Amino acid sequence: MTENNHAWYALRRTLPSWSFEDNLQELIECLPRYQVDEIIVKVDTEEFSHGQPPLDWVKEYQPKLFRIKQEMDKLGIVYSLNPWITQGHADRGRDDRQRFPGLQTMVGHDGTEAHSCACPLSGVWRENTGKVWTLYAETKPHIMWVEDDIRSFNHSPVTYGCFCPLHIKRFSDRIGKAVSREELVAAILTPGNPHPWRKEYLDMQSEIMIDAASFLAKTVHATSPDTCMGLMSSGPREHCLEGRHWHAFAEALANGCQLYSRPPTGVYSENSLRENYYAHDSIKLTRHCLPAGVIEQSEVDNWTFSQYSKSVNFTLIQMAISYAYGCSGITLNLFDHCGTPMERTPEFGRLLNENKAFLNALAAKAQVKGRFRGVKLLRHEKAAYAKILAKNASYGVLAEDGYCFCEKLEAHGIPTVYDDENVIVATGQNIAAFSDTEIKDFLKKGVFLDAVAAKTLFDRGFGKLIGLKNISHPINIDELGELGAEEFFNEKFGGTEKKFLTMTIRGADGKRPSLSLIEPTGDIQEISRLVDSDARRQHISMYAFENEIGGRVIVSCLDLATASGQSFNHPFRVEQLQAAVRWLARDAVPIIVEGDGAYPLAFRKDCEDFTLIGMFNLSLDPWPSVRFTLADNRDFTTVMILDRSGQWLAAGKDVEITRANDRTIIEVFREIPFNEPLFLSLER
Repeated sequence: MTENNHAWYALRRTLPSWSFEDNLQELIECLPRYQVDEIIVKVDTEEFSHGQPPLDWVKEYQPKLFRIKQEMDKLGIVYSLNPWITQGHADRGRDDRQRFPGLQTMVGHDGTEAHSCACPLSGVWRENTGKVWTLYAETKPHIMWVEDDIRSFNHSPVTYGCFCPLHIKRFSDRIGKAVSREELVAAILTPGNPHPWRKEYLDMQSEIMIDAASFLAKTVHATSPDTCMGLMSSGPREHCLEGRHWHAFAEALANGCQLYSRPPTGVYSENSLRENYYAHDSIKLTRHCLPAGVIEQSEVDNWTFSQYSKSVNFTLIQMAISYAYGCSGITLNLFDHCGTPMERTPEFGRLLNENKAFLNALAAKAQVKGRFRGVKLLRHEKAAYAKILAKNASYGVLAEDGYCFCEKLEAHGIPTVYDDENVIVATGQNIAAFSDTEIKDFLKKGVFLDAVAAKTLFDRGFGKLIGLKNISHPINIDELGELGAEEFFNEKFGGTEKKFLTMTIRGADGKRPSLSLIEPTGDIQEISRLVDSDARRQHISMYAFENEIGGRVIVSCLDLATASGQSFNHPFRVEQLQAAVRWLARDAVPIIVEGDGAYPLAFRKDCEDFTLIGMFNLSLDPWPSVRFTLADNRDFTTVMILDRSGQWLAAGKDVEITRANDRTIIEVFREIPFNEPLFLSLER
């Protein structure tokens, strides 16, 4: 990124051997027109990957990499490199054990053995990778990207962990006792309180992956010390499965140089605009996990590479989300790996060119040092260490909880962050990884809990501070009688009698939601109850409580991970959740978004000289207007609005501002369609 080029485009592109000259010539002709700043060459890719890279093949291809770099240097375009695999994503019919005798491949928790995906402890893998990556490093790339297959989960057909003989021996040596795969997996998945072996295994996995990252970086830097390392990751919630210690991993991979991060925006193939809640959360959460100073270039992918898999408009939204949430650049995977000319789908090249000025103006503001605001989502990189498992739990349950309610809050106009705020949201078992002292400090603030988080705190001895004498494990509501709706009746929280929210909600398993039955202390405020088929109030579903240490607590007695799907979302739910958050924050929520529309994705970033606010409409229906309520009494002299041409223009009469009670309300009376997000800069 240069001083005046904030919307950095890094195009990921494969040049197969059989079409190399044509593909290279097209790069020379088209990249300046697309306004691409960096080419990330992908090698031995996807459909025509050989699996573990054959050294002779790479030696033969290496001169082509020198050619690409030479031509890019002439154009002033940066050259980087992206080997297609590190350990390997999937076998796809390959069996590298024959080509690399002695190669140890991944073995899953269930004994499934990969044929191509290598175990990072394999000496054969390290020897071959060291030679191959040395050849890559000789071309002096700006960044050497490490794919997200540097992990210990989701290596098809191996799903979770590596329990190969090398891992089992290392674990046995670690605890001083011979252990079988079956014994170790059973211990990791022991119901109830975690078995001590779970921590030992997760710590061991983390150490192995840190060592693998260090090996890759040192291999590159031995030949090209100025090459930076880049990390593609799979989302921190998934990396909990391998116990990743993010700062140590990042330090090992950086090896004293600048580190780049490629958080996935997901949605490789377009289905729904709402999938972009994941995109923005992935950026924020990955940033939260990594050390300060890491440069972020999000991944915007289009698989299988045409408008049939992702539209131009959807691609633009993901690019705008990336820059709005502060990324320094975008790595673009827009064209196939089969040698097809980029101009066979020219609409994506036009997309890059025509929107450069708009995205650059947005990025220039969003990249200014500052602080994103909202309610704090609670998460912990050691969530998998502390989880209490049910009987016969699957290995994947060890992934970190929390995304389900992040999406719900954002969809109801409540932006979320991972930094400290006056309202903390804890769902699932993430809170179990925190110490008693940390939890007590949380409970001095405003805390929103779902049933699982409340049960976790109750079992830890915090029942008195969250208004509970007793609480059950969540029970499917169909086991509790005729419960068809939730009556949201408390007027202090925006409710009224006979104001109903449906309970015909289906979770991911197709079942209806689960509810914890509670025995509260006598001084709670009921917000809602589930009702029977005659609208008679039955079980408490949400309540508010002020504790003796000055904190406020709201508990949803629903297990919110089971209350998924569109039927959870509703205009009444907006009123319920926003009222809950306002009460928790003592009417000082950093940002609330309202309007006659559905599925907003909004944000606020406070910088020294301005505050940037914005909204993406993740619905096909345009919003006729939008209202931002900010807990802020600071004065600002000008409101600027970003035009699609890339100009920040003074807002006109369609923007109205009122201030009262330490709040600023900004109303924008203009239509906001899904493909034209709104961005405002409040200048001081």
